[in-house]
Amino acid sequence: MKNFYSILKLSPNIATEDSVAIGVLLFDGQKFRCYFSDKKKRIANRLLDDKNVNLNFIINQIVDKCNSVGSGNEEFSLFYKLDKLSDMSYFDYLSKYSNGIIQFSKPINLYDEIDDNSFGKLVNFLFKESINKSIKIANDVYSLSSNIIEDKLINKVDKKVHTHYKFKPEAFPSIYFPYEMDCIGKNGSLIGAKSLSFDKSLQLIDKNISHYFTLISSLTSKYNKSLKDNNFYLISEEPESIGSKEHKLWESVKYNELISVIHPEQSNEVAELIINKEATTFLD
Repeated sequence: MKNFYSILKLSPNIATEDSVAIGVLLFDGQKFRCYFSDKKKRIANRLLDDKNVNLNFIINQIVDKCNSVGSGNEEFSLFYKLDKLSDMSYFDYLSKYSNGIIQFSKPINLYDEIDDNSFGKLVNFLFKESINKSIKIANDVYSLSSNIIEDKLINKVDKKVHTHYKFKPEAFPSIYFPYEMDCIGKNGSLIGAKSLSFDKSLQLIDKNISHYFTLISSLTSKYNKSLKDNNFYLISEEPESIGSKEHKLWESVKYNELISVIHPEQSNEVAELIINKEATTFLD
């Protein structure tokens, strides 16, 4: 039998055709190897329109069926028709016709022998994560988030509003520090977004956030006069360590009415607001 893998995706809103890759199913010729990203599952759960969907239950059902391959019971009614999960052509079928909340990528054929090490490398390649949970890949994760923001936000509003705009004290005397915004525009009210990684030192995170609030206040005074009419966003992944100083700082921003905290996967919401409000550039 052929070795192959398929990426399992969740589509939070089928109408928008957006999806989040949450795991991978790999058949090594004899059995399935399954990996699901806890971080991606948290993202998917936050984005789900239907909060009654039990994502963990769905995943457990799929894993149970995959684990049964080779046990003599290889035909299941979980999918759209009865077929053998170990057949690569069936996953090709699923990739084309499974258009609900759970979707499958077109299966990729593998020619090398599969072992724990090679599966670990595949997981790292696809999700920038390690099967060994004690290993953290912060730089790769931040790079991945930056790519998501570029794709879902910057590329959609470039030329409409200012993108990667650097405020400098010499041009804005009321701002005593240089500060870069991912994007900022105006149509009556101000619309802006700033991405920030909470994997940095607490002092640097606090400095960035304090400067962000100062910038908002200064720009509002100069261009808008009404803080409540603005739409400013902080794009950041939630710190993993609940109760840590970094997480408490993240929470304090989340509960502040001046800034909306969103995940990188949600950055398309900023793009849609900019487009719908027809915001434009306004700075010299």
